Amino acid sequence: MPDQRHVPIRTCVICGQKSPKRELLRIVRLEDGSVVIDDLRKLNGRGCYACSRDGRFDLAELKGKIKRALKLESDVPVDLLQQLATRLDSQ
Repeated sequence: MPDQRHVPIRTCVICGQKSPKRELLRIVRLEDGSVVIDDLRKLNGRGCYACSRDGRFDLAELKGKIKRALKLESDVPVDLLQQLATRLDSQ
């Protein structure tokens, strides 16, 4: 009988759908308060996940959702949002 491995499931911040962790892009708030995209999905810090399933998202809405998910006191950096948008478009 083959081994059934556990597949971690995460919820997308944009659309709210659940997907396997490997299919999503992780965004992390580090201890110093900076926000980065976690390519290896292993950085320490508070994280949230985003997918490109819809393909249509408003950057202002995305900024608010990320700010709320990461419990940020300041706004999400604009360059991070642009970087995130290009990565989600290319997925």
